Amino acid sequence: MKLFSKIKKNNLEPKPNAIFEGMQAGYKHLQGGWAKWMMKRTEKFSHRTWIVLLIFFVLSTSTYSIYLAVSAIAEKDGTLITVTPIKKPRYTTEMGENDKEAAEVSEAQYSRIKKFRVYMDSLARSPSGKTFYDSITSHRPGLMDSLQLIEQLYREKIKK
Repeated sequence: MKLFSKIKKNNLEPKPNAIFEGMQAGYKHLQGGWAKWMMKRTEKFSHRTWIVLLIFFVLSTSTYSIYLAVSAIAEKDGTLITVTPIKKPRYTTEMGENDKEAAEVSEAQYSRIKKFRVYMDSLARSPSGKTFYDSITSHRPGLMDSLQLIEQLYREKIKK
C-alpha cells in the first residue's frame, strides 16, 4: 500500500504540448506589443478627443447596421433575402428494393467486374499491394460490397 501512496497526483494530469505553449507565449507577446504601441500613439489624447472618437465609432457602426437592416427589408426585387424551399431528395424514403430487378448487368460489364475483383484480391494478398488495397477500401468503403451485389445480380440473371 505504501508503494502506491508515493505517486504524485500531478503526474496523472496531462501536460500541455510544448508547441502549443510556445504559440501561446508568442500570442501573448504580440498582444503586449500591440497594447504598448497603441498606448504610445494615444497617450497624448485628451478626454474630449476620446469622447469624440467614441461618438464617431458608435454613430458609424449604428448607421451601418441600420442601413443593412433597412436595405434588407425595403429591397423591392428581393435579392438580399430570399426564401428557398427545402426539397427532400427522392431516395431518402425509398429502400431501393424495386430497382433491384430493373438493374441488368451485361456480360462485358460482368467480365470487367470479375477482372477488377481478381486484381483487388491479388492486391490484398501481396505485402506490397496491401497498403494500396487498404487505401482503396478506406476511400471507397462500400466498393467491395457493391461488387459482391453486382455479381449476385448477374448470377440471379443467369439462373432465370
